Amino acid sequence: MSILMFLTNLLPKDFRKDGFLYFSAILTWALVSFIYLKTVTINLQSLWQASALIAFIGLFFNNISHKKSPFNFSLTIIIEVGLLLVLIYFDNKQIIPILFALIASQLPAHFSRKKAMLILVIINSAYYVTLITAHPQQSIYTVLIFFVLQIFAFSVIEATLREQRAKEEISTINQELLATRFMLKESSQKQERLRISRDLHDVLGHQLTALALNLEVTQHKLPDEYKPLAEENLQQARQLLQGVRNVVKKMRDHDKLDLIAHINKLFAQLPNCQFHLESSSKSINESKPTINSLTLNNQLIFCLQEAISNALRHGKANIFTLDFQKTKNIINIQLTDNGKGCDKIIMGNGLKGMQERLKEFNGTVILQSNNKNKNKNNQPALGCTLHIQVEDSYD
Repeated sequence: MSILMFLTNLLPKDFRKDGFLYFSAILTWALVSFIYLKTVTINLQSLWQASALIAFIGLFFNNISHKKSPFNFSLTIIIEVGLLLVLIYFDNKQIIPILFALIASQLPAHFSRKKAMLILVIINSAYYVTLITAHPQQSIYTVLIFFVLQIFAFSVIEATLREQRAKEEISTINQELLATRFMLKESSQKQERLRISRDLHDVLGHQLTALALNLEVTQHKLPDEYKPLAEENLQQARQLLQGVRNVVKKMRDHDKLDLIAHINKLFAQLPNCQFHLESSSKSINESKPTINSLTLNNQLIFCLQEAISNALRHGKANIFTLDFQKTKNIINIQLTDNGKGCDKIIMGNGLKGMQERLKEFNGTVILQSNNKNKNKNNQPALGCTLHIQVEDSYD
């Protein structure tokens, strides 16, 4: 069992997920090749025919296991069709045309239905010409039978890919909804705590301050026999005022969200997403960054939440890396994702909103696509990187 699992893990991810589909494809090729070659005598002709069949299945698995440009894919399809047409020319049993179904199964991933049908018509037209040239006794019905088989193979794979894309879209929407719900919940709680703390400070705090001042003035005007009672009332008013101040302070401290803890909590709500923290700041000895400004800390959280939500929705990302650097009072943050990236960055409402939030901190926000860069392994990088630079200060 362990050996079987080891061999299975060596296969590409798509092979492990749709193993039965690929197994049926290679089994079809194997049976067709066996029937085709068993009546052929071993000579130079049989060797190149066997080589053509091996080359065909090699190109087939290369196409379904690697994402290639349309040009390269079209070229390999032309080569596959050419190999089959040559084999059909020498095929007296007309078993080779079954492999056209494998070609049809490759088209849904790269072409629309209309283009794919046009390609199949061209392929079968070439097949008909080859068939009539080499085997005049065959009829158009032979071509039509295999053409219908190709349409069936195309439709099955198209439906499978459509279902897979729908699942991925639903998963992305679900992750975005979870992130949005979390953001709204945190934002509403923060606003409510802020409102209560302001009301306590502005209303109750001011009234208690006025009461303490009035008691202190009254204390000096009272006869000596009432001064101890007035002093006691004054102390109680001051203690009550101090208690209100402590409550307001605790609420504001609670309102001061920890940047990394908050982002970690956000990712805990997102299935199939990973978050990594990198800190190259020499001035920070702790594993998490320190931000002195309460307002800046909260604004950065909102900006990062917006960036994560956009990467999930538009970039289909699931791995995020946050790089934090702080030199004196200058904070540099880079949020990198592994999404699909884009060739052109458009300044939308999200980026404009980030710049507006960080404007009072002399903040700059830049979004760059990593498609033109290379990673440490000299491979093309993926996704986008959000660069944020702000000035930290005490509130």
